[in-house]
Amino acid sequence: MIGEVLAGAALIKSSVTAIKGAIGTAKDVGEIASFIDNIFLGKAQLEKQQQSANSLNSVAKDMINAELAKEAETQVRLMVNMRFGSKTWDRIVAERSRRVKAAEKRLKAQKLKRQDQIETALAVGFLLACVAAIGGFMAWYYLR
Repeated sequence: MIGEVLAGAALIKSSVTAIKGAIGTAKDVGEIASFIDNIFLGKAQLEKQQQSANSLNSVAKDMINAELAKEAETQVRLMVNMRFGSKTWDRIVAERSRRVKAAEKRLKAQKLKRQDQIETALAVGFLLACVAAIGGFMAWYYLR
């Protein structure tokens, strides 16, 4: 857990530093996209840690890390918007949200499909077992 929090915070910090260095020469958002993805990943790691934290001692650390993550995201949002246009960050966040929802939807559909396949296999297996039992009984009855 602690390593994950440090990884999340370090990931955010290093991504902000990399964006600050690359934003002036970037020709499009794609050149800094991996750093932006790392900010979202680091933020998700921090949020996951906050939700699973059991220690009262970590409350202050969790709150400070969350505030630092918000501050870093605000810095990046301002840099991206200043470099690529006023609504660029909002479009990035909206597209990311759309893709996350689409991925969750695909995953849910895959789970349902797999569950249906398992249920079908069980039903076919049960029917085959019934047919085999009836056939076995009929063979035993007529051969007796």
